Amino acid sequence: MNKGAIFTGCVLLLIAACGEEQQAEAVPEAELEIIQLSVTDTIGIELGDSCYVFGYVADAARTDSIIYALDMPYAQLRKYTPQGEYSGYIGGRGDGPGELAMPQGLELFPDGSMIIQDITDLGLYSNREEWLSHIFVHSGNWSTQHTIMGSGTFAVRWHEFIYEPSLIMRQFIAGYDLEGELLVEFMVDSIKVPVDPENNTDALNRFLFSHYLTGDLDGNLYMVQRHIPQYRIVCCGSDAVPFDTLSLDLPVVEKTEEEMALEKQHVEEYLTGMGTSNVMQWIYEPDTFRAPIDGIWLGWEDNLWVLRGTEDKPVFDIWNIPEGELLYRAELDLEIPPAEFLTFYINPWCRDFIAVHEDEGMVQRILLIDAEYPSN
Repeated sequence: MNKGAIFTGCVLLLIAACGEEQQAEAVPEAELEIIQLSVTDTIGIELGDSCYVFGYVADAARTDSIIYALDMPYAQLRKYTPQGEYSGYIGGRGDGPGELAMPQGLELFPDGSMIIQDITDLGLYSNREEWLSHIFVHSGNWSTQHTIMGSGTFAVRWHEFIYEPSLIMRQFIAGYDLEGELLVEFMVDSIKVPVDPENNTDALNRFLFSHYLTGDLDGNLYMVQRHIPQYRIVCCGSDAVPFDTLSLDLPVVEKTEEEMALEKQHVEEYLTGMGTSNVMQWIYEPDTFRAPIDGIWLGWEDNLWVLRGTEDKPVFDIWNIPEGELLYRAELDLEIPPAEFLTFYINPWCRDFIAVHEDEGMVQRILLIDAEYPSN
């Protein structure tokens, strides 16, 4: 990527080498155990009962007793039973305590309490789903990714503007406590604005689409830098110092012309919908290769689930962390056409998980996915 004109100072702890990089092929590819995932049911319809028609599911979560769907246009955190039956909601449109404007993100803590990211605040809720407090209050600049890092801490990806001596957009990944106090910064990247048109794609990749991240319950953070052809996961301790890098030697898979055209259309329509075209006309050129990693989550038994981006059907690598041992793989026999989307929501609170499927008509359904775990 061309970083020249807009790269005004970047501290990337991801690039820092601290500890040996682990090339995990101790178990030959052909001998690694593969478990099967299966879709057992769905929630959501195109027309009919409004409790099952989604406006837009911005985030979701599944536990043994409840399925949450954060519906952005309806400003509700909808609740469903494990059997997919509607059981009420949290929120509702408004500006009072516990009410929502346009919710963006959801995370659950080990005790069942949760945080909900709205465009106006990051709110803390009890394990009885009662609003407790504002962690952050903001306007027009909300954190875009969240992950739990234990019972009382979490990490976010966020940005701020620095106006002197010139306008800088400073993006960072940082850890906070439930009082909103900054604990540690894991990554910082600064971009000078306005951005030259020829550097639009690089700026977008670094600002909007820069990393995948997830935390474990001991305060460690696992980060994947996007838009690179390497399968690489950087493991950082609670002090933000990298202690390991997990990697696999995978062949580069090139995208088809159809995949690139659809991605370009999707990203540019997304930017227009955000209103950024009022500031400047973004032009986005997708990577020519498929991402080796397309998402990471802390899953069942506190293992790291890593979605491969090079496969035609969903394939996950499951790692034991923080030890960094590749345990097994999981496969879902479901092929999604290029014009449709499948977004996974995996957490350690349930042995099974969910995904949100969006078809070409932007109709969304929640897929309930069960796993057959290794017996040993």
